[in-house]
Amino acid sequence: MTKKMTGLMTGTGVYGFVGRIGSLMLASALFVSGFAGTGVEIPAKAKGKAALASKRMSLNVGSKKTIKIKNKNSKCSYTFSSNKKKIATVTKKGVVKGVKQGTANITVKEKTKAGKATKLGVVKVTVNKKEKKDNTVIVSSSPVVTQAVQTGTSGIMPAETPSVTTGPEATASPTPLYLSFDFSDHDISMFKAQGDGVKIELSNAGYNDDACLKAVNRTERNSWTGCGMAIDLSKYLKGGKLYNITCYVMCDKDANISMKSMNGNGGGGFSWPSQVGESVKVTGGQWSVMKSIYSTPDSIGNSLTLFWDADNTADMYVDSIEIVESAGMDSTFKDLFTEIFGNIGTCNTYSQMRDNKTFTTSLYNSVTMENETKPNTFINGSNFGGGINLSSTLPDGYILPDSYKDSKYPVLNFSEFDNVINTAYEYGFRVRFHVLVWHSQTPGAFFRKDYNGDSGYVSSDVMDGRMEYYIRNVINHIYNTAHGKDVVYCMDVVNEYFHNYDSNQKSPWNSVYYPEEKSQSDRTNKPVYVKKAFQIAYDELKQFGLENTVKLFYNDYNTYEVAEDIITMINYVNEDGKVCAGVGMQSHLDVGYPNVEKIERTIDAFAREGFEIQITELDVTDYNNSGLQPQYYYDLIYMLVSKKKSGVNITGLTFWGLCDTNSWRRDGKPLLFSALFSPKDAYYKAIEAAKAAWK
Repeated sequence: MTKKMTGLMTGTGVYGFVGRIGSLMLASALFVSGFAGTGVEIPAKAKGKAALASKRMSLNVGSKKTIKIKNKNSKCSYTFSSNKKKIATVTKKGVVKGVKQGTANITVKEKTKAGKATKLGVVKVTVNKKEKKDNTVIVSSSPVVTQAVQTGTSGIMPAETPSVTTGPEATASPTPLYLSFDFSDHDISMFKAQGDGVKIELSNAGYNDDACLKAVNRTERNSWTGCGMAIDLSKYLKGGKLYNITCYVMCDKDANISMKSMNGNGGGGFSWPSQVGESVKVTGGQWSVMKSIYSTPDSIGNSLTLFWDADNTADMYVDSIEIVESAGMDSTFKDLFTEIFGNIGTCNTYSQMRDNKTFTTSLYNSVTMENETKPNTFINGSNFGGGINLSSTLPDGYILPDSYKDSKYPVLNFSEFDNVINTAYEYGFRVRFHVLVWHSQTPGAFFRKDYNGDSGYVSSDVMDGRMEYYIRNVINHIYNTAHGKDVVYCMDVVNEYFHNYDSNQKSPWNSVYYPEEKSQSDRTNKPVYVKKAFQIAYDELKQFGLENTVKLFYNDYNTYEVAEDIITMINYVNEDGKVCAGVGMQSHLDVGYPNVEKIERTIDAFAREGFEIQITELDVTDYNNSGLQPQYYYDLIYMLVSKKKSGVNITGLTFWGLCDTNSWRRDGKPLLFSALFSPKDAYYKAIEAAKAAWK
């Protein structure tokens, strides 16, 4: 086929198009409206046997063309059927009529007098709105798709088909970028092998024709970086956009096939592989459709790799890839829960927040950092360790409380959280700070003499000074930082005191303050250091005039099992004046336990004490795939919204993670999304419940 390559007309000018692109169709600002010829001629598979003369057809709205069959068998009849009659119809004689701009597939079958039908193939029909002008560019035999792939869920908005005018003075509304690869021209040059030893080749086992892409020699697969085929899309996709991706995948053996993406040296994200959509379970030797929504990072680097991988080492196939720009998600979820609770949030790391702006900003107005605000990050310089950076002199700008008794001073790492503050402000997020005092993810050396992890524990007097030094300097830095006051609206001062015997090991905080404590049963529900931590944090907020606007919380899980202890402790903390606003209920739940009524009784107990309540770490596992998760979410959300409507002071709802694929409890599939932009039934049930209870 001869390829015409003149230039691509947009609303702002003509751009040259250089180089051979193979099986790629690109239309970045104005849909091309016609194509030269009717497609690629595919020869009959064997002399004397019937075969389609062409598997491609292009026509305009209102015009007609006839599907031609070579070597017709006079003893057989032929049937034609369209999968999209609103786009193109077909008569019993194979006459195709263009109805609406778009694409449709016409399936052709040969039928014997005995009634046995054999599929000859599929003709891919493009219906164009206007006649083609000389300023269009044809770079492959693949047709233009004028509408995004539908997901079948109301939470996802498809791209709209624009109104297009052609001609020298043409102006047009922006239209979705479109890429198509069906390998009908037998060109795989844009693709590369992904993984050590892997090879890619053209296969004749295509989804609907005799051509597809195949990955072989997948013997050394790497589950992290994948093992299959890949394409660099950095020159074609735009940063900060959504794209509907559909393709067909197959493997020689049963497998789970997934798409992943990496952004090379970009200013924002995907430096590590990030899964795109859900994995697809395929039966060996059978084609399966894969549909996903792909969110590109704001800044695309020198490569933006999309690759396919199967969780086995068998040969893998990909065909009929289509990528169309999407309008994204609607705002129903975010608007509804913002109206009800004020704060609707998620948990993520800084890189997840940065990389998934389109997804997170569509759903949430609040964010809790998974690691960047925990003591390890500030004290060690990294959540994963590295040692305490000590100075023999007080660092510039630091507060030195009178209670501090050490001769050296920890230099705290604020760089990671400064990035969080700046990005949160840019994206319009409020930050739920988690956490100041916790027995876990705090350097062991912080509790030891001379900050030496091999030494004994310090006295409670020395620990008083260290705790005050730490809390005051963290809060002081936050609210002296540009936008700190704009984004950090509450803090977990103490976390999980009533679950501080992890693996039956005594908490280092209790080892310092209660050395005589022998076991969890000896633990006091009036811990002195917890009260001091709240008093210090509250006093530091007063220095900024924020004591009434930034709320301080005690946060814990399984609160329904220790509710009375929590009530006793918070009332003890507040006995000299209210410094603790209330309780963060983590809510890591399961469809089997606890039931919603148990959670409701706990909320009622906290409400009677006048506590402010936030649901801080919500997820609901269903490890047995019982199918009960949607109803559980419905009942839980209905209860929470009903409580809020009746006057209970619930001021936030935070889901612990973006989707099942990156959840810390991923085996239980606990969240509202199975993958980014892939809402589950639980998502719609949550919306339904909130609307029903709030009306």
